[in-house]
Amino acid sequence: MSFFKILSRRFMAFMSTRNGFDQLSMAILIGSLLLQLVGSITGLNVILFLSIALYGWALFRIFSKRSPKRAAENQKFLSWWTPIGTKIRQFALRFKLRKQYKYFKCPQCKALLRMTRGAGEKEICCPKCQNRFRMKA
Repeated sequence: MSFFKILSRRFMAFMSTRNGFDQLSMAILIGSLLLQLVGSITGLNVILFLSIALYGWALFRIFSKRSPKRAAENQKFLSWWTPIGTKIRQFALRFKLRKQYKYFKCPQCKALLRMTRGAGEKEICCPKCQNRFRMKA
């Protein structure tokens, strides 16, 4: 058996009782990387120290044996982050399709609607509240 296969099996056995990498650990690592970048640009050692502390926290979470507690922390983070991430992805998609569609809100319920550009002025029925109004694309 090769050296790397033995090393891989030993690492897998070591990590089998650990929490591992999850979404909160990824967010902490990205935040610490951004803080390290800002600290390097500004030259503030306090920010660099904070980024190192965040790296340590991420490693603590990854190698922790208290998986139920780490899973609860990750679930709490996801309940906070999921709506924000969804809004960011929807904004990116709207920006990508901005030349094909015109986006607007229903005047009554504020639901986000879209209409193909170049369709002219049309009467629109909101699928959420059934309000009818005219809009020009």
